[in-house]
Amino acid sequence: MARRGGGICGFIKDFSWWCPTMTPFASWPRWLQTLTLALVLAFTYLALLLGQGWGAPDVAAARSPLAARFESGPEAWLKRPLELSVFEADLAARRVREVGVDGTRVLVTRADGDRYSTTLLTAPGEGGAAARLGALSREQGFALTAITVDGRGAVSRWGSRAGVALERLLLLALVVGGAALVLHRVRTGAASSGRAGLATRPDTTFDDVVGASEAKAALQQVATFLRSPDRYRALGARAPRGVLLEGPPGTGKTLLARALAGECGASFIAVDGSYFSSMFYGAGIAKVRELFATARRHAPCIVFIDEFDGIGRRTSGASPTHGGSSEENRIINKLLVELDGFDAMDHVVVIGATNHVEHIDDALKRPGRFDLVARVTLPTLPDRQALLRRCTGRILAAPDLDLDVLARATAGLSHADIEGIVNRATVTAAEREAPAVTQEHLLRALERHQLGGEVSGMKALMTPADRHRIAVHEAGHALVAHALQAGIVERVTIEPRGQALGVTFMTRGHELPLYGERELKARLGMMLAGREAELLAFGHTTTGAADDLKRASSLAIQMVGQMGFSQAFGLLSVDGVPSGLMGPHLQERLLAEARTVLDEAQAACRAVLTGRRATLDALTDALLACETVSGEPLQTLLDLQAVADPVPLPAP
Repeated sequence: MARRGGGICGFIKDFSWWCPTMTPFASWPRWLQTLTLALVLAFTYLALLLGQGWGAPDVAAARSPLAARFESGPEAWLKRPLELSVFEADLAARRVREVGVDGTRVLVTRADGDRYSTTLLTAPGEGGAAARLGALSREQGFALTAITVDGRGAVSRWGSRAGVALERLLLLALVVGGAALVLHRVRTGAASSGRAGLATRPDTTFDDVVGASEAKAALQQVATFLRSPDRYRALGARAPRGVLLEGPPGTGKTLLARALAGECGASFIAVDGSYFSSMFYGAGIAKVRELFATARRHAPCIVFIDEFDGIGRRTSGASPTHGGSSEENRIINKLLVELDGFDAMDHVVVIGATNHVEHIDDALKRPGRFDLVARVTLPTLPDRQALLRRCTGRILAAPDLDLDVLARATAGLSHADIEGIVNRATVTAAEREAPAVTQEHLLRALERHQLGGEVSGMKALMTPADRHRIAVHEAGHALVAHALQAGIVERVTIEPRGQALGVTFMTRGHELPLYGERELKARLGMMLAGREAELLAFGHTTTGAADDLKRASSLAIQMVGQMGFSQAFGLLSVDGVPSGLMGPHLQERLLAEARTVLDEAQAACRAVLTGRRATLDALTDALLACETVSGEPLQTLLDLQAVADPVPLPAP
């Protein structure tokens, strides 16, 4: 508290968290939540009662005492009904003291105190005695008033009142129960999920993670700090608060986070971005608070948030009161406060996993919050070999598996993809009652993953002539790729899968993203080889080569316009030329030189197919007989005539 006359400076961190709108209800203190709900319930119940007419007693109190006397106990009059002629005689003899009229029903009190009731033949204002009551009252001086008489007995009236009271009590119970349910959900929605994700000391270590050397190095720093914090604090080092793991799906980010917890003997809490979503506005902030409170109670602790871009992306709505955007921004602000706010984060590290690090708010990525951003890449060739050895070691696999071939064929696949392929091959082997998982099972599972689905139903529609053309087409691809050294031909099949009627699988001997001009020209020849083989065998071609021509044209244009393999453009890259300067003359020269590159590739392709026609025919016959050729039989066929008729490689 500031003393009188002294100066004071107030600091409000993340002011936008509660301004311009009020602080979310879920983040208020619980006593304030309870008090607010009690007041809301009281006003709601009062409004409901007034809406149902609880103002009737006040209206009754405003009536005349005579009317109230008649209405409070009408049984004294109703229990003695008399004829209308008696009432007429009393009026004529001036023996009436008080009269209460309710429609055609009349309650009469005589001058001597005698009470009775009667019924008029007509209502007041319609003639007869009823029409003369007003004049007779003024003339004779007896009291006349309008009343409302409940003709039911006392028991019936008390029963009706009890029913109304019970109805109102049930309504109150419904309102209180609903409010209690809402309060319970708001209070416990985050805590229950957070505690469910708590794991006690995972036994996973970095040795269980294949590859991801860059991410391991970054997380190893965190593990060392958590194991020996005093050594770092003695030098004044600051504890790491968070690490962002960025990489494609299925690369083992969750496993890395668990391995970090196992390496340093910490507890592990795993949630995802959707964990902070709720049907109640403001509940996401309460979940953030409960999550970090749980982590501090179980420190040292690793908090892993998967799909972090789901909560780490700040948004702006069309108006300041845009509900969804406001809630997301408040969750981010609360997370910022928890990471580096006023409370210490001793022995608690947050690991965020995302596929889109560019969507994360910059305030989260600054030093002191998420100090490290580690990229988790797809497995390299040695990583895939190790992963395949581990996966096949868990199953009953044939001893003659060629894991090197499988590792080359799975380039570009993630850890999860490779594990799924091995599992699919195991399922296929079990379905076919095979004694072990073979190379063929694994290759077929790989084909299904890369091409999508099992063998297409178009296989049944193919005629022998169609199968022959497809076999020639794929044999041309394989032969030219092998002869021009475009890559390693692993497998050729004419079984239709997905949109492909046949496939030639080819891999590279290495995975460096460096391509020489000779390799690219060889690839152009391989792409054109299917069409050229059809022309050589049948004298005409089909639309089956449309996709090959598309890919070859795109590669030729890139070679000339972007990669520097051009005589006309030299070192000029069209990507660096402003669009306004790319006139028709430049486009024509670019396309003309790309056409020249394609013509050269076509000539090299024709030379191979013509010089090794016997090899082309032998591979075509093998495909027609077996549908799929791979491994050593494929290499034997491709090497036919290779020594006798060497093929000149494309000039660099």
